[in-house]
Amino acid sequence: MVQGIMESDKRGPKGPVFRGTLIGAAELGWLQGVVDREWAGYAELARRACSQFGWMRPNGQAPETSCAIFLRRLARRGALRVVERERPGKRCVARDHWEILEALGTVPGFVECQPSGSLTVRPIAPEEWTGFRLHMDRYHYLGFTKPVGESICYAAFLGEELVALLVWGAAVLHNAPRDRFIGWGAELRARQLFFVVNNRRFLVLPWIRQPHLASRVLGACLRRLSSDWERTYGHPVFLAETFVDRARFKGTCYQASNWIYLGDTLGFSRTSEGFVHTGKPKACFVYPMHRRALQLLRRTSLEQSCLPPGSGTPTQSMRASLRLHDTDRQQSACIEEALHALVR
Repeated sequence: MVQGIMESDKRGPKGPVFRGTLIGAAELGWLQGVVDREWAGYAELARRACSQFGWMRPNGQAPETSCAIFLRRLARRGALRVVERERPGKRCVARDHWEILEALGTVPGFVECQPSGSLTVRPIAPEEWTGFRLHMDRYHYLGFTKPVGESICYAAFLGEELVALLVWGAAVLHNAPRDRFIGWGAELRARQLFFVVNNRRFLVLPWIRQPHLASRVLGACLRRLSSDWERTYGHPVFLAETFVDRARFKGTCYQASNWIYLGDTLGFSRTSEGFVHTGKPKACFVYPMHRRALQLLRRTSLEQSCLPPGSGTPTQSMRASLRLHDTDRQQSACIEEALHALVR
């Protein structure tokens, strides 16, 4: 996904690029033909486009959501002529369900009745998605929008009671403090960015009063994050990043969890029209999740020397889990190299 979102914003000398494919006259002609003949919405167009052009993530899944966003941008720029058609007599049941839940509101706990028990942090189940979204949208100061592409949402419990929520997603493309810390140029960043994950949201529910809970939740989540990511998306992650609004927070829980403060951003924010200067720089923190994280992220080629004596090659099951597509050979080399390193 990182590659899809990243490259969806990249325009070469002859047109936009998505997942390494230059969208030229032939590609636009095919897309326009599908729109004119049998328009069924951006989701269906994205599904067919991924199949037509061989766009695939390392885990074998088509990047349909990020592709749909890319196609919408093409339409906004006038490259695609799309006329939205309403479907009479139909109303989205999911929208009705969401509006009812939003009107009812979430049910807060009581400060006087604090939870107890062991801490558990795990990915949310599909049936928990609506409740997760409702709590995050209601109680996080930034609100909540559905993550695009590679992302995992977590819930933290003390005993049986929900106490915190987290969202992890693809790393941001432009992060000067992080790139200086790693030693990345534009080319190496484009090749290795999918090994970095971003903590997009972290919410401790406002009625929870537990000392050091935030840092405990972060630590528990980080200990399982890379393995969860590899199980879900076919590749590990080596570095976590996050941004803290200094006007609201001090970043204490990140510092207590041994995150590294790298400096402040330049105060730009990404919108649908590009990057705009908000005048509100944020503190950038990172957390290496592998003892050789920086070394792995700086690699420019596949090195057999990273294999320890007698370790051989990654197991067949690890290779099979990648299910790589031909168009992702460069990303394949990065993942193979990372798996070799993880054998150590």
